[in-house]
Amino acid sequence: MTLSTGTPLGHVDSQEELYLEGAPDIFVQNYLAPPHYNPDADGYYWFMSGTVTYPVAGIGCVQDVSLTEGVTMNAIRCDAIGDKGVIQRRDYVELDVTIVSLLPLSTLQTFLNLSTATVTSPTEKVGIGGINNSRYFMVYCPKVYDEDTGDYLMFHFHKCQFVDAWTINMKSGEPWTVTGLKIRAFADATKPSAQKFGVIMRRDPSAIP
Repeated sequence: MTLSTGTPLGHVDSQEELYLEGAPDIFVQNYLAPPHYNPDADGYYWFMSGTVTYPVAGIGCVQDVSLTEGVTMNAIRCDAIGDKGVIQRRDYVELDVTIVSLLPLSTLQTFLNLSTATVTSPTEKVGIGGINNSRYFMVYCPKVYDEDTGDYLMFHFHKCQFVDAWTINMKSGEPWTVTGLKIRAFADATKPSAQKFGVIMRRDPSAIP
């Protein structure tokens, strides 16, 4: 049978004609706080619920976000035929973020690895000192793609640190920006193996009946 369209026979899964645009929101909470769903009815760990002890901090005015991963690959090599496959290990997942809002300092200190803020009306102060390498955070990144129905896609990462060197850009006639802001998600041994870095979830009742 000749197929003029070149389409395979049988059942074919096609992607939707739905395109997301713009950066997600990004929320951060101390790793010591359990996820709100711990787990949910399907066994997934995700979402946040802020408390006085462990408040949720929202990163303000996110401009650009890229999401990538670090993977170690080692080839399975046979002398006679060459590579037969690859052994892969996911080492981390990483967000690269640019933000425009720098205030308040008491929130910014979390993202830039600064000291805990001291707030005494009418001032707030943070120190630029050593980096506390024992602090970890949960990170929750929802993106609402249909405002009318509340449909969204979200990423939740269990155990993260703010890594690498940030830069505050102060250009004439332009808003200040923070670039080089990297959030690295590490494996969390307390979570199921299939979720040790995090969870991706979509909510869309019209597409997922």
